[in-house]
Amino acid sequence: MAARPRGGGVDSRRCPACRAPLLVQWVGTTAALKATVDLPPADEARPWPAAKARSTDMDLVWCLPRQQYGPLRLRWAHTRHPPDCPHQHLTSHRCSTEPTTLF
Repeated sequence: MAARPRGGGVDSRRCPACRAPLLVQWVGTTAALKATVDLPPADEARPWPAAKARSTDMDLVWCLPRQQYGPLRLRWAHTRHPPDCPHQHLTSHRCSTEPTTLF
């Protein structure tokens, strides 16, 4: 039996095409979704209204509170999310470059 990955389902990696740092995580307990978002520096402001404006109808907005201790954990940011929330708000990763290979 393979060992369970450390970090509680959190996976930090890079996009294979554009090499942007990503956070990949299962979010939710009953019906979890696998979220892949850009991982910005901790001091970069990502307010809720700007993220909501960037999102599409088929795209979710995630809230990323950064704890002093412990792993990064994305939260659902729903319609009742406070607009003045101090945490970073992220949308799904959209690769900024075209792939250079066919496979």
